[in-house]
Amino acid sequence: MSTKKNAVSEKPVVEPRQSRSKATYRSLLAAAQKILVEEGLEGLNSNAIVERAGLTAPAFYRYFEDKHAMLAALGRNLMNAQNAVLETALADVAELPGALVDQTRALLWRTLKVTEAFEGGYALMVSLRAIPALRSIRLESHSHVARIMAERYLEANPHIPRDEAYDRCRLANEIGYACVEMLLETDECDRARVVDRTAKAIDAVLFG
Repeated sequence: MSTKKNAVSEKPVVEPRQSRSKATYRSLLAAAQKILVEEGLEGLNSNAIVERAGLTAPAFYRYFEDKHAMLAALGRNLMNAQNAVLETALADVAELPGALVDQTRALLWRTLKVTEAFEGGYALMVSLRAIPALRSIRLESHSHVARIMAERYLEANPHIPRDEAYDRCRLANEIGYACVEMLLETDECDRARVVDRTAKAIDAVLFG
């Protein structure tokens, strides 16, 4: 099934080029993030966004077709922030599998902190999973990360077939994101314990 089906474009309708246009665009995004934090997805609509930003409806529709297009732009920004954490961690991996559990544990903590620091981060993660028109952003981002992981994995494990390496890395990636989502969603579990068990589960996926 294509991930592009009914996908929403994350690119602005009109690319903001002048400093004033860029400021307006950033103000709309920031207003949407504050609404996501305070009211969640249910409170997000174009009227609420422009009111919070102190702008008018034409300003919104100059850059976004609808609220899903704005969620797509914010979702991509969040995915990029999360992916940057992982790409930095992969560059620093010294040996596999020896130190993997410790390194994965640290990576999960950093990803969790980056997501928490991103205004509206949890609501955006939910939207990328729950709204069909946005799923391609999440799937393409996770696929991109899994490919990078697989290349690094194959450097240390050249005997593993490439397709199997990708499968293992994609599953490891999904387990990591599931851990982050769960810890953002509930406070009934011990974070350190969940992160530790997730790191060990990822190690088992990659090297079990």
